[in-house]
Amino acid sequence: MLIRALLTATVTLFASAALADCETITLDGDTTIEGEAPADGALCYTFETLPSNNLSIEVVRGQNTAVSVPGYYDARSDRMFMAGLPKTLEVRVFQVMRTAAPEPFSVLIRLEPPGNG
Repeated sequence: MLIRALLTATVTLFASAALADCETITLDGDTTIEGEAPADGALCYTFETLPSNNLSIEVVRGQNTAVSVPGYYDARSDRMFMAGLPKTLEVRVFQVMRTAAPEPFSVLIRLEPPGNG
């Protein structure tokens, strides 16, 4: 029953996130995104990448916060390495277990030299 509720919440989350506009950010070395994960829905960010670089994304603050990168991984908080990236990447930040109020978060995005993933 809990798994069904989580799956329903995830589908609802991404349906509403797809309707929201993404904020464009610029990566300049290590980049930290800070904000408040909303009680309902997700925050969406896009940025340009270089196919020759690897990228790591990690939630560094926010116990109830997760990150999804459509097409790569879903609902992760640990450090994930990605290589062979498309030119534009989308990152969604959201609460894992919904609460009544927004929750503060920090997500660290690192450009990594080739071979570090």
